[in-house]
Amino acid sequence: MKRWIALLMSLTLLLAALPALAWDPVGITTGSVSGTYYPLGGEIMSLWMNHIPDLDVSVQSSGGSKDNIVKINNAEAEVGTVQNDVMFYAYQGDQDFFNGEVIDSFVAIGSLYPELVQVVVAADSDIKTIADLRGKKVSVGAVGSGAYFNAVQLLEVSGLSLSDIQPQHLSFDESATSFQNRQLDAFFVTAGLPNPAIMDVASKQAVRLVGLTEEQMAALQEKYSFYVPSLVPADTYSGMTEPVVVPSMNAVLICHKDLPEELVYQMTRVLFENVDEMTHAKKEYISAEYAVTGIPTPFHPGAERYYKEIGLLD
Repeated sequence: MKRWIALLMSLTLLLAALPALAWDPVGITTGSVSGTYYPLGGEIMSLWMNHIPDLDVSVQSSGGSKDNIVKINNAEAEVGTVQNDVMFYAYQGDQDFFNGEVIDSFVAIGSLYPELVQVVVAADSDIKTIADLRGKKVSVGAVGSGAYFNAVQLLEVSGLSLSDIQPQHLSFDESATSFQNRQLDAFFVTAGLPNPAIMDVASKQAVRLVGLTEEQMAALQEKYSFYVPSLVPADTYSGMTEPVVVPSMNAVLICHKDLPEELVYQMTRVLFENVDEMTHAKKEYISAEYAVTGIPTPFHPGAERYYKEIGLLD
């Protein structure tokens, strides 16, 4: 009996001496390997593992924003990168995106960088505003795509609907080809700057982007809180002689709402206080100040705590 008691005490002491893992493993679901989300997720993973003791993080590729929300909802990942408009659609139970199912098991950590709604026309086109698209041949993106929803919303605040234009449902590359063949008057692209499809068009003919007026931007934000204004500099594309303000959505870092507050606090703090260690091109946008913009859902309490500490939230 004494031997058993001694053995039990030894095991107890041994277990007490072992370092305990403070957190469960965290999986980040991103996007395609060749896209932006996946490599950026890898850099975020490195920051967290280098600066948060006993945290094991992995990165997985995925089908993108909607897929990431579904994976987090199904407990197949804890953290993900998504467009903020898709976050909005999930919380609303949008019929086209989520078949009417409300998904609110995720919350925001913070915005990372902008993805801009770009309406492309020829540099010498008489289309100066979104309202001027009336009666024109316009590619609004594939039905159900992010660009499609963006196009419908921009038309709406400009007093138009799809029935007021001649809509074409084309991919970005298809839009570029049709535009070059003079089969389109304009096309919508939702992407970062510069966009390859637009760059390809601009290498062959001068183009410009159509922006929103201050009043239109305000009306858009009032109805769809995920939009933020972004300035596109002159000369971004060949033919652009002046800067233009366009609406943009944010790529947002989200997580499951049940992640521990202290863990998410540390993840938020480490990300924004160590951006200088990142090498990805999008690092220029990543900041705590930008993180609190364009969020259509609640923040995780851990992220909210960090933003309040540094004076960005009340």
